[in-house]
Amino acid sequence: MNLNKQENNQLVLSEKSVKIQKMFDKISNKYDFLNRLLSAGQDTKWRNKMICSFPKCHSGILYDVACGTGDVVFQAIDKRIDFKTFYGFDISAGMLEQAKIRSRKNNINSHINFIQASAESLPVENNSADCLTISFGFRNVDNREIALNEFNRVLKTSGTLFILEFFPADNTLFAKLFDFYFKKILPKIGGIFSDRSAYEYLPNSVSTMPSAENFRKMLTDAGFESIEQTKWLGGATRLFKATKKS
Repeated sequence: MNLNKQENNQLVLSEKSVKIQKMFDKISNKYDFLNRLLSAGQDTKWRNKMICSFPKCHSGILYDVACGTGDVVFQAIDKRIDFKTFYGFDISAGMLEQAKIRSRKNNINSHINFIQASAESLPVENNSADCLTISFGFRNVDNREIALNEFNRVLKTSGTLFILEFFPADNTLFAKLFDFYFKKILPKIGGIFSDRSAYEYLPNSVSTMPSAENFRKMLTDAGFESIEQTKWLGGATRLFKATKKS
C-alpha cells in the first residue's frame, strides 16, 4: 500500500485517497447546503456537543483533520474563547477553498490556518496540539491505524482526541429506519442537487468502519486511554473521546 505523505511540500496520496479527493472537490460548493438538508441540522448539534466537551485550555491549539469547509473550526471559534489557534487539514483543495471563503466572509483570518494534508501525514510538530478532532472524515482515511498513530504524535501529553463518525448501528428499530434513510433516500436527495455517486459512497463507506469495541481497541493500540463514547441514532453516530497517554 502506498502511504500518504508530504514530499517537498507536495501531497502524495494513495489511489483510494485520490478518488476521495476528486469526489470532494466535485461536491465542495454544495457540501454545506446538503449537509444541513440531509441531516436536518443534526450534524451541527453533534459538533457542538463535541466542542463543548473540549478540556479547558490557556491559549489552546486545535487541529481539525478532514476539516472540509471548516465547520468545526468556525464553531469552536464561536464557542471556545480558551482556544486561540486553529488548524484545518484536508486533502481536498476544493473543500479548503470553501473554508477560506467562509473565513474571509467572517473576517477571521488571523488565527486560522487551512492546510492541504492527509490524516496519515500532518505537517506539524510533535506534541503541539491540545485537541485534535475529525468529524465524519475518519471513514475516508485509507490507513486508519497510521492516522491514529499520527494523531497521537501531534497531540501534547494528555491532549485529547475527538472522533465524531458514523458507525454500523446497533440492532434497534430506530437504527434500521435510519439505515433505510441513509442508503435509500439520502442518495436520491443528494443526486438532485449534486453528484449522486458521492452520496451513494457515503452509506457504503460506513460499512467499512469497525465495531465500537474494535475501534476502542484501535485507539488503545495507538496510545490512547480514558476512552469514552456518546451515541446517537441507535449508535449510528458516535463521538469517541480519548486522551493521549502520559
